[in-house]
Amino acid sequence: MRTLATASLALLLLCASGAVLAADLDNNGVAGDENFFDLGVFEGAGDRELVQFPTSGDTWEVSSYPYWWHVGDTVYGDHTVPLSCITHADVALKISYNVLSGGGHVDIDYRINGVTVGSFILVEGDGEGYVYGSFDFDPVAPPFELRLYETNLVDPGAGSISFDETGLCTVDFFGTTPVGDSSWSSVKSLF
Repeated sequence: MRTLATASLALLLLCASGAVLAADLDNNGVAGDENFFDLGVFEGAGDRELVQFPTSGDTWEVSSYPYWWHVGDTVYGDHTVPLSCITHADVALKISYNVLSGGGHVDIDYRINGVTVGSFILVEGDGEGYVYGSFDFDPVAPPFELRLYETNLVDPGAGSISFDETGLCTVDFFGTTPVGDSSWSSVKSLF
C-alpha cells in the first residue's frame, strides 16, 4: 500500500510539474517555449559547486568594452573546483545593459576548455535581468577555462549589451568529488 501511495504521489507531482512547464512564462503567446530553469533542479547523481563567472577578475577582450556587439568579443578565466569531473552546468548571466532593438541580437557560446557546451541568443526582450541556460556535456576534469564568446555581428544601429562583472553571473557545476584514499579497501567500503 505504501508503495502504491508513493507511486501515486510521484505521478501526481510529475503531472503537476508538466502543467507548469506548459505555461506561457515569458508572455509571448506560445506556451512551453521558455528556456528557463530553476537552479538546483538537476536530478543527476553527484555533487555541485557554484562559481562566479564572469567577473572583473576574468580577462575581457571586448572590442567596444563593455558593450558586446562584435564577432569575437569574449571574456574568459580559469576556475578550479573541488570536483574530479563535471557533466552539467546551470548558468545564470546577468545583463547589466541592453539597448538591442530592431531585431538586434547577441549570440553567445558558453565554452568550457574550448568546447562549446551551450549557447544563448540575447534579444531586446531579455532586458536588464537574468538569462538562464542548463547544459549537459561529456565529463570534463578541472581546471576549467570558462569562456563567453560572441559568434555574430549585431547589425549597425541594432544595439549592444553588457554583462555584470560584480559576481552576479554564476555557473553551478554538477559532478563528482574525488575519493581521498584510492586504495581498494576504501573503494569497497563505499558499497
